[in-house]
Amino acid sequence: RRVQYFRILPSTSYLSRIVTMATLLIAVIIASASAFSPPLLHVATRTITICDAKLNKIASDFNLDEILAAEKEFTNNDSDVTTSEQSKRVKSRRPRAKDKKKLKMKKQLERQQKEKAQNGNANADADAVAPEDVDGEESDANIDFESIDFLSCEITTSLDGKRIDAVLVDLLNKEQDANTEANIRISRSQCGVLLSNQCVFVISPDDAIDFLAKANSEEAASVSPEIIEQYCSPIERKSHNLEANSILVYPSRQSLLSPSSAAMALLSNSIPPTEIIPQNIPLDILYEDEYMIVLNKAAGMVVHPAAGNWDNTVVNALAHYLMNESPYGSGEYFTKDTENTQNSNEEVDGEELNDDDDNMNDSVTNSISMLRPGIVHRLDKGTTGVLVVAKTRTALAKLSEAFANRRVKKQYIAVAIGHTGEDQWIDKPIGRHPLHRQRMRVVPDASPMKQIRLSATPKKQGRPAQSYVQTLHHDGKLSIVQVQIATGRTHQIRVHLQDHGTPIYGDDVYGFSDWNKALSSRRGITRPLLHAKRLEINHPITGEKLVFEAEPASDMKGVMNAILPLGEEV
Repeated sequence: RRVQYFRILPSTSYLSRIVTMATLLIAVIIASASAFSPPLLHVATRTITICDAKLNKIASDFNLDEILAAEKEFTNNDSDVTTSEQSKRVKSRRPRAKDKKKLKMKKQLERQQKEKAQNGNANADADAVAPEDVDGEESDANIDFESIDFLSCEITTSLDGKRIDAVLVDLLNKEQDANTEANIRISRSQCGVLLSNQCVFVISPDDAIDFLAKANSEEAASVSPEIIEQYCSPIERKSHNLEANSILVYPSRQSLLSPSSAAMALLSNSIPPTEIIPQNIPLDILYEDEYMIVLNKAAGMVVHPAAGNWDNTVVNALAHYLMNESPYGSGEYFTKDTENTQNSNEEVDGEELNDDDDNMNDSVTNSISMLRPGIVHRLDKGTTGVLVVAKTRTALAKLSEAFANRRVKKQYIAVAIGHTGEDQWIDKPIGRHPLHRQRMRVVPDASPMKQIRLSATPKKQGRPAQSYVQTLHHDGKLSIVQVQIATGRTHQIRVHLQDHGTPIYGDDVYGFSDWNKALSSRRGITRPLLHAKRLEINHPITGEKLVFEAEPASDMKGVMNAILPLGEEV
């Protein structure tokens, strides 16, 4: 054993090993001694005797009853302080989200009552300022809940776990009556506006019984603001999952579409207009005759009115140009008689609108054909290039048929991040993203060989999408690509290039944020560098083959010239 203990020490002389072992032994003794009680170290008897004498003398000078009484009083005072501190902590504790929403709604109702009292006072000044918020912060949109009719719906087991926006869309669109325009459909984005402004509430299953009893006692068709304040909690997230046996309280469809309702102000940017307003906006016209017009769409313009962009669109600009400046006539869609325009659009309600390249399908806009008269295909807001618009119903039918049967050749040019590699044919289906509804994606392969890699098989298969990507030039960081598409799916080029690992430069949806920030700071460009360069199509009436080409915008040209070798230009 001695040999084993010495083997753990360094290979030095025998004497140094003995010294080291002695040092370790002394350290162990000191450490063990410090772990025991102090009397082991204080071995002097005189010290213990002196301490005992002092303790006896000190104890004889105090009365035990006084000490106990003082201790009892000190304990009571300490408990009072502790209780007060605890109460302060409870009061200063941050309120829960549910209590916070109820308090906010209560303050809002109180503020409305104060405003009504001030307005009813005859001696009040006409320029009286609205009362400030209780917390001194800026208040949210002042919504008068008394002008909104709220309805209630019990959440059954079939709706358990479903998203609030999906359920709300179904409820609001089932309420269509004779007094409401049947072609106006409430979309999920509009439901999101109601949720963000705390116009939709939920009642927990625990309070549902009391709520139903009180609602039945009032015998009212709508839910009163007092009941909402007492039982309801606002819902702010569109992804909120409903719970079975709870009760959903939401504005009625009639209140949302009524001009006198406060909810109408919230959805004013989401409710489509009843007619197209002509606007004098410059257009780059490539070709025009009595049947069709071809434009070079500028960046930043939406093709037709849609949610969030009800004006300043290509359609608004065309309405002004065709009715006032066109040498070939206004066509059949834009006349100064509003009724004739609406009647002419009713006949094309069944025409399918081709989703060319990258514009989103809007449930509200697509249900109203009058907002897209003559539109055959679309380009995204940030995309520039060739756009064909029909001026007559016959031309629209022929052009739509040509796009649907893939008899149109479309060629795009784009700036992509990275090296796109050799020329390739991309044949991957595209569908709606399951989590981000405003985005598209390449639908994963659901074949048996691929199911092992997938966490879940997609419920819906994507629509076929084919793109031929040809690399024109690259400088190691960016590539200039030419893309020919055989189909026209939503965001097709942007999604295919993103899936390839080379997204479009400046694309804030599918691109790289750090690259987009650099493009914005250096060149002031905040759009995808994508351009519809060329379009080949037969004339809808004469059958003549037509080829239209448009030059890229100046901002895109500058980026492309920087990629090309010195001396070459676009």
